[in-house]
Amino acid sequence: MSTAGRQVEGARTRARVLAAAGQLIAAQGYSGTSISQISRASATNPASIYWAFGSKEGLFAAVMEHSAERFFDDFAVRVPDEPDIWTALERLAEAFEGGPEFLRLLLVLSLERRDGDPAIGDAARRVRARSLASLARGFARALALDEPAAVRSICEPLARYTLMLLDGVFVASQIEAETTNLRESFRLIAVGVRATADRLLAEHQVD
Repeated sequence: MSTAGRQVEGARTRARVLAAAGQLIAAQGYSGTSISQISRASATNPASIYWAFGSKEGLFAAVMEHSAERFFDDFAVRVPDEPDIWTALERLAEAFEGGPEFLRLLLVLSLERRDGDPAIGDAARRVRARSLASLARGFARALALDEPAAVRSICEPLARYTLMLLDGVFVASQIEAETTNLRESFRLIAVGVRATADRLLAEHQVD
């Protein structure tokens, strides 16, 4: 097999492993999922999994980041023509309805492996940082702010606040799925975030 062929096959194998691991850990949790189970589900030799990801923690960290990338890519496809981030926040409910696996994995891995391999914590921080940066950029565009000081004092706190609200909606949707209306929840988040933005703008006297 040529070098290009091996690279393609390697990418396909990695994708199979990530998909199988994501499904198993979402259903069984970290502790209940083994490399042997992932090996069987993905039809991949365990040694190949360890070679590619280094450890069980390394694999699950990769799964979390891969799921986050898919979620953000999907969100970007869904809302490219929205007039502002407030409407985009409401549309985010559609992406949540599709099942943001990375959030489930983020919670499971962070809670179950709090004292485990640092790869988990590092991956969780990268995912959170990407989420915050994406939101902050969107708020800066929506509020027409480009001064670094204004972005730091208004957009970044607003992004953190929004992410906390999104965390809460996600947890509620997992625990109280029958009574959690995602679209209404995101509409209310958009209203609350916009009111908070107005308050921050007034406090910092930004027109």
